[in-house]
Amino acid sequence: MTTIRQILCATDLSQASEPAWDEAQRLARLFGAELALLHVVPPLPIPLEGYFPPQMYQELVEGASREAQAALEGLLARMAEPRVKARARVEEGPAAQRILDVAREESADLVVVGTHGRTGFGRILLGSIADRVVRVAPCPVLTVRPRPAGAAPAAAITRILYATDFSPSARVAWPWAVALAEASGAEVDLLHVTAQPVPDRHLSPELIGRMAQLLEEHGQTEAERFVQDWERSRRAPGTEPRGLTRDRIHVLIGRGVVPEQIVHWAQSRSANVIVMGTHGWSGLLRWMLGSVAHQILQTAPCPVLTVGPEGGEEHPHAS
Repeated sequence: MTTIRQILCATDLSQASEPAWDEAQRLARLFGAELALLHVVPPLPIPLEGYFPPQMYQELVEGASREAQAALEGLLARMAEPRVKARARVEEGPAAQRILDVAREESADLVVVGTHGRTGFGRILLGSIADRVVRVAPCPVLTVRPRPAGAAPAAAITRILYATDFSPSARVAWPWAVALAEASGAEVDLLHVTAQPVPDRHLSPELIGRMAQLLEEHGQTEAERFVQDWERSRRAPGTEPRGLTRDRIHVLIGRGVVPEQIVHWAQSRSANVIVMGTHGWSGLLRWMLGSVAHQILQTAPCPVLTVGPEGGEEHPHAS
């Protein structure tokens, strides 16, 4: 059974990272998970000219660490859910690498990170920190964009959008969508986006239209078969279904450009989170965030839970 027992939330203590902290608290409450709040003090710049005493450098680093610890303790003291067991942790070094190291040390089931922050490069590459964490984290990663000014966090998770192309890489994310739905009581929209025939002067509009219809019908059939296979695999003969049931799963078929369709359906259905595998689609996310996932993480109207191979069958709390 897939579950979340340990959550690592990385913060740069900027206002842009506050939504990620809110989501981490929400998930900790839903799953009864422990929460580690991490801030990494990056290497401090050293003047290129002149002598810079090592002792002075160490004092500056220690001062930054003390300030970060105090800020984290303040966040913990103001937690919306005081029953969640949480602790603060301050590390020093390159931010992305230390987040990954701590995720392994803590045996984290989930890493939560904001996509924008003090780096200022989030619009281009999701920020080098979030980019690398998503690509190589040893567990699923929830990326959370900053909220518009004055906007409040969603009161609850009521709808999950699971995007899939039915590849093994996409299927790895399904148990996480199920676990989140069962913990929150949310509905699940299962979205498959079909390819569109390319217009060709040798093909009549009628034939192209028929091809598009066949692709959509095939996608619908694949989606229904996927859900039926899942139902059979999780229920022993003669037992009543528990948790997520078929009536809360809604099959959606999109037509067009994959990332645009995923974002469109998330917006139109008011999804609170998108769940998807990091491989499949373009198959490149592990190394360069692939065009599909990159666009989704940049433009999604809600948090995005990405699940790589490490978050699937080999994960200690997934089955």
